Amino acid sequence: MFRLILLLTKGVIRDPHARRKLMFWLIMAAMIMLFGGSTLISDRWAREHPLIYLFYWLVCAWLTLAGMLLALLDLLIIRATHRIARRKIEAEILKKDTHDDSHKG
Repeated sequence: MFRLILLLTKGVIRDPHARRKLMFWLIMAAMIMLFGGSTLISDRWAREHPLIYLFYWLVCAWLTLAGMLLALLDLLIIRATHRIARRKIEAEILKKDTHDDSHKG
């Protein structure tokens, strides 16, 4: 079971399409829970079942935090990819310039 969870986690982290789809669904579920918790759950019910009420909001917070952490990971991966591509292009330009300068002299 642990191995399956580890493989699924690796797949979500490595595949940007799956990561973004999971981010969408996590935030969507958190928003639905937020709406439902703020409009459908009455104060009387919350006082009668405080542990269930607390668990409900902890799950909502966990979904939100997981979506935000995946978004942060996605942002960092995009920045790293951009930086690598920029350095590669700069190296190609410098190689071309030095190659052109050596033929002129």
